[in-house]
Amino acid sequence: MKTKESLGLCSRDFLFYEIGHMNRTTFFLVSTSIFLLGACRNDVKEVREVSDSPRNYPLNEQIGATITYSDSGQKMLEIHAGLVQDYGNQDPAYVFFGDRIRVQFYNGKTLTSTVLEADTARQLKDDDLWAIGGNVVLTNGKGERMKTERLYWNKKEERLYSDAKVQIRTDGQLITGKGFEADQEFNTYRIFKVQGEITIDDE
Repeated sequence: MKTKESLGLCSRDFLFYEIGHMNRTTFFLVSTSIFLLGACRNDVKEVREVSDSPRNYPLNEQIGATITYSDSGQKMLEIHAGLVQDYGNQDPAYVFFGDRIRVQFYNGKTLTSTVLEADTARQLKDDDLWAIGGNVVLTNGKGERMKTERLYWNKKEERLYSDAKVQIRTDGQLITGKGFEADQEFNTYRIFKVQGEITIDDE
């Protein structure tokens, strides 16, 4: 089973390449610019390669999608996203989630109180490793809330982790640090480098 360490920095770099910046407008402009550049050079072969290449386009796209993951007929989690693009024609193959993403987890037949929200995400299809970025907020049934700008999710191992700055608000405390690890339902967790603890009044 692959972990963050065995995947290495290359996979992590790929997962966050342009995360949070990829949208249909910039995608169209970049693709158009590449095509015009080839045409200006009057290189017919180059223009044909750019025009015919399926690698520049998603295999399919959904607006306002809801995706349910099941195991042995039992629901495991539910994902809501404003935009879902399947880049199964890329190497490595991945799925892009944009325009906000919301993940809810099931415990048996019941939805749990754990909710994961962010601006964008990428899922490596073969490894089922996710990179989630931009205004990431993770909450659990105890009212604890974690905020960060970058989070990894190994769905096979049901594990969440981050190497970025994190902020966790618990009952009466605000903890900041760098580096974070938790089970995917955020029931147990640890911060690797605690940088500050503040007692707060929730009332």
